[in-house]
Amino acid sequence: MNRLLFPVLCGAMLLAGPAFAACETDNLPDEMRLAFISGAQEALNEHGFNAGSVDGKMGSRTRTAIRSYQRAAKLPVDGCATQGLLDHLNFSQPKIYGPNKPH
Repeated sequence: MNRLLFPVLCGAMLLAGPAFAACETDNLPDEMRLAFISGAQEALNEHGFNAGSVDGKMGSRTRTAIRSYQRAAKLPVDGCATQGLLDHLNFSQPKIYGPNKPH
């Protein structure tokens, strides 16, 4: 009986859960979300984490840059542009720099 139940439960969990973790900024008004993402893109680029152009859009390059920064800074890795991420980028000491930091 347990052999039959396990695959059913696993399939139900996959269907029930989202494919990715939602970010707290996903439900913000468009202007606020744009400001968070643009601010993160600008700061990430300045720190050498290539987030692409500062356009306020959460594309794959921006999400990858956020995750890379979070790993380097030993933060929880969720790929979200949050106030906490912006604060860390702007105020943490010592600064965390990525491989693309201009010299």
